[in-house]
Amino acid sequence: MKLTEAYNKVILEEFWGNLEEGLIVEADGGLKGLISQANDVIFKKFGLKPTDEGYSIVGSARLYLYPQLREAFGLEGSIGDLDMVIPNKKDWMNAGLEENWNKGGIYRPTDDGSIEAFNVWDPSRAGGQYADVQVRSTQEVVRSSTNVNGYNFMALADIIDYKMSMNREKEQDIVSLITAYQQSGSSNKMELLKRMAKVIGIDATKQFLGKVSD
Repeated sequence: MKLTEAYNKVILEEFWGNLEEGLIVEADGGLKGLISQANDVIFKKFGLKPTDEGYSIVGSARLYLYPQLREAFGLEGSIGDLDMVIPNKKDWMNAGLEENWNKGGIYRPTDDGSIEAFNVWDPSRAGGQYADVQVRSTQEVVRSSTNVNGYNFMALADIIDYKMSMNREKEQDIVSLITAYQQSGSSNKMELLKRMAKVIGIDATKQFLGKVSD
């Protein structure tokens, strides 16, 4: 088993799940706006309800639900786009998007590309820094998603897993830091987050959490 698989299954899944329980939920204004748009251009189009289990809001969006995470990792500004995965072909056909399904499985309902729907979760399709990123199957990602504020978001452990794979040289540092934190029994979660940001470095942290530089 690769190190990435090991920490995702054993360490990070438990750590991020426990961490999230103590975080205040307050969606970024930009995220609220994009979700409001998605209600019309995605949910109505596909005949889905936000509470349905057949989709997931993927990528970095979930990080923008938590002011403490944004502060700890130095995320500035607002979220730039909203990515969703809708893996059921029937939903695409009901939306009149069978051609989109057959031609790459992408639907972009906004002129500026700020909202996108995909039939699979595969960041490597974007190429560039994502070219070698490997993630769990779409079915696993959707199944592991949880409902926050009425919408299904990709699990925090999955977000960190694919972000971490973009910074492979820092992987062991992060794993060691989290392991030490768990063993110490520390209750200061914010301090750990700040220490993680310090270990990765400012520039790498911004990349790690999906901040796009101008």
